[in-house]
Amino acid sequence: MNGTSRKTEASVKNATPRPNRIEQFKAELPPARFDLHSVDWHHPDERIRFYLKNYGLYNIKLRPETWMIRLRFDGGILEAGQLETVARIAEHEDLRVLLTARSQMELHDLKPERVYPLWQEIGEAGLTSTQVLTDNLRGILLDPLDQYAPDRRIECRPIMERLHQRFIGNPQWIGTLPRKFNAAIIGRETPSFNPWGQDLLLALAQKEGVWGFNLYLGGKNSETAKNADIFCTPEEAEVLFEAVLATYRKYGPRGSRAKTRLYHLIENAGMEQLRTRIEEAYGRKLQSAGELQMRSSTENNDRLLPIRRLGRHGEIDTETLCKAVQEARSQNLTLRLTPHQELWLFDPKAIQNPKSKIQNPTSKGGGITACAGSRYCPLSLWEIKSDTERLPLSILTDQGIGVGFSGCLKGCGRHHHSDLGLVGLRSNAFGPTERALRIFIGATQAPVPTPARLLFYAVPERAVARLFEVIAEDFERSGYHHFEDFSRHVLNRYSEETLMLWYLLRQLDETTEATEKLFFAGEEEALREALKTLPVYPEELLGTQEVISALSHRLWDRKVGSG
Repeated sequence: MNGTSRKTEASVKNATPRPNRIEQFKAELPPARFDLHSVDWHHPDERIRFYLKNYGLYNIKLRPETWMIRLRFDGGILEAGQLETVARIAEHEDLRVLLTARSQMELHDLKPERVYPLWQEIGEAGLTSTQVLTDNLRGILLDPLDQYAPDRRIECRPIMERLHQRFIGNPQWIGTLPRKFNAAIIGRETPSFNPWGQDLLLALAQKEGVWGFNLYLGGKNSETAKNADIFCTPEEAEVLFEAVLATYRKYGPRGSRAKTRLYHLIENAGMEQLRTRIEEAYGRKLQSAGELQMRSSTENNDRLLPIRRLGRHGEIDTETLCKAVQEARSQNLTLRLTPHQELWLFDPKAIQNPKSKIQNPTSKGGGITACAGSRYCPLSLWEIKSDTERLPLSILTDQGIGVGFSGCLKGCGRHHHSDLGLVGLRSNAFGPTERALRIFIGATQAPVPTPARLLFYAVPERAVARLFEVIAEDFERSGYHHFEDFSRHVLNRYSEETLMLWYLLRQLDETTEATEKLFFAGEEEALREALKTLPVYPEELLGTQEVISALSHRLWDRKVGSG
């Protein structure tokens, strides 16, 4: 074999990396054929853990004696009887209940010997936990008021139900995707949550007077979905959805698990080629995108509607669940699990009646999305649920600034899809190792979605209050009603370095009226030059990163003898 041939063979091998270990498991035994009866629940290994995830059963080697069941409620839709079953099981087994940002419920702290009996009991009660974890179509998101909101143009529940019937429990689709697949279908003009972090988003659109959806693909916790230039009617949505899934299953990368999302397929092949492959799977010519009619969730006014919202940062106790069941039955109320990590109770007739709005125009209602935290997930470095109470987050939320709080970079707290994103960590950058936060800022939604950008790599917990204060002050003085508008028209006109400089100097109380005027005008070059004239600016340092480092240490270094 000559050198050229060897090089060509090597290139082919590099182009098709060896399947990862999970894919090897799938090749040995399709997940749909896995027998749960044979499991040693006290001593599961990596292989067993993978297969069990396909059935909503979760356990990791860091906590081998603790199990979790995630229940599937597509669209967050559940009945009072189902909620009663969950509450009864949780109370009897002394389980903790979490509400997730995918409108699902999780039962935590199961004992190994009780996992399989409870899984059977849940199934017999008409509930399912199938395909809510690992390489599956996860729970499909709808707007909580999909059927009832006055600005609803397409009712998406029938589409979601057909998709559930087609994919969930179907052996061909159990664990056969390269990685997890998150999806949302929005038929409202102003959804109640930010839906742009999905692998697949069907967003309300209109083309030639026909209501339908534009298709967006490739979102994830750190990225927003991109326009695939495809429009479909509600009648076509189910087949188009399957075409996307089939394309991803066939062409999606299956090498390193860190690079197997739909996002990575788009990154490797390009959206144009992916569109061609989707069209092949679809079986007929696709329509180009229509005009997007879905606006930002920051314009949503659901907080003014007569809705009972239960759950605190995703935690809810069994007493509250039981009361919700009684209230729903006695008052004939509708129940919904929501992406806000809440359980909603409402009267559909009151929602549809515009006179039912609660007059509370002064409440901006910034929300908090919080990941499970170290109490439930050992990957987290912070106890996120209780830490949301410790941190001075009201400085932000009272101004309507939404917060996404994650305990690690996996991003389950949606920190890249929030006005202000927080990641709890430990840092010794400013003294002995202490609790600190990585800060992200400025996510935007429609018409051009962008993820939040890094503001500071690590800010000591003891110092975040002042940072929150100056951010809230800038937002209030900007004159914009929504933080997203402030981000789009001010913050996102600046590089990350300039924003770092600005907010370091703001915390040091060194900005002037002149520099503040330049800041709100979005004049980056002029602002940078003006900042250099401030007395505190270290002129002897030439590099911007050096200046940022010097100002950070001046601001946050722990003083000798301080707590």
